Amino acid sequence: MDTIDFLEYIKEKEHLLMMLSRFGASNLIRKGVFWKFHMHKVTVIIPTYNHSDYILEAIHSVLDQKYKNCEIIVVDDGSTDDTAGVLRPMVEQRLIRYIYQKNRGESAARNRGLVEASGRYIAFLDSDDLFELEKLEVQVKYLQDHPGVGLVHSGFTKFNNEGNDLGYRDPSWFTGVIYPQILSYWTTLMAINTVLLPRKVFEDIGFFDESLRIGEDLDMWRRIARKYPFGYIDKSLARVRVHAGNISGDKLKATEGLIEYLEKAFEDDPGLSNQFRRRAFSRMFSTMAYNLLSENGDDALHAARLNARRAIANDPLNPHGYLALGSTLFGYNLRYALARRWRLLRGWLMSRTRSD
Repeated sequence: MDTIDFLEYIKEKEHLLMMLSRFGASNLIRKGVFWKFHMHKVTVIIPTYNHSDYILEAIHSVLDQKYKNCEIIVVDDGSTDDTAGVLRPMVEQRLIRYIYQKNRGESAARNRGLVEASGRYIAFLDSDDLFELEKLEVQVKYLQDHPGVGLVHSGFTKFNNEGNDLGYRDPSWFTGVIYPQILSYWTTLMAINTVLLPRKVFEDIGFFDESLRIGEDLDMWRRIARKYPFGYIDKSLARVRVHAGNISGDKLKATEGLIEYLEKAFEDDPGLSNQFRRRAFSRMFSTMAYNLLSENGDDALHAARLNARRAIANDPLNPHGYLALGSTLFGYNLRYALARRWRLLRGWLMSRTRSD
């Protein structure tokens, strides 16, 4: 037990003894308070910006957790809506800590929360998303059973404002030792809301890089993956809301931000081969080309075509570069079209096999 854990332990025991003398053991056990003091504290950091319509639901998904020893820190990154007014009753009831700062971006808000955190474990929740009820309970147990991992994450479910599920996402590839492969994997990325990690990992790795415009979470996972294996729970432990306010409307700038992230990654680890570097950039460019195909307008089409060509130039053996380029010429996504035709062909072949 390190010094911080020991002091936290003593503080909690003193608080428990005071409550025992005041309320009696039977009342505390009946209310579940006694068991709370045998749990390590989890700090849930919620950065928010103009999400007054969603944030109460997000906070209640933490308050309703089966795991009760939590502190909730809401960092308001310069909201101009009524976020402060909406949260005032919760602040007055001491259900949350509310911190307001001038707008500096999500990374700065998360870092402020990390500075203020007192929990042994750290979780993040975007203010328009939700935790499943058992999220913290399941993941704390996992970290206690696997003390060598740098973080544990899980599957997640996307949903819309009507409450309809839009599908389960399974980023199970991010398990175990995943460095340096994490630099070249761009599909079904892990969601930050699914992550739980020991605070000591941040003390070792450092905070989020506020200089990155895009990919600051990817940068954090990369840095952790260099030193620690990842844990994974194949279950939906978070819900990620899809709405107009959180769909990127500027995918044209996203590529440049991701280039910045990858360049930093390879500068940090000059031992990686040039071949691996070119392959990683190729996969990033082809993924961005696919993403741009869903946008309307000549600018998006031109950018998609440019990214497809960049993908081919960096790795002529990457088939997705050619599929993305073909998609820009034919007007639809060849990757999905080919995948659909393959599923139909496979189904037909299986039906023929059964009939024979």
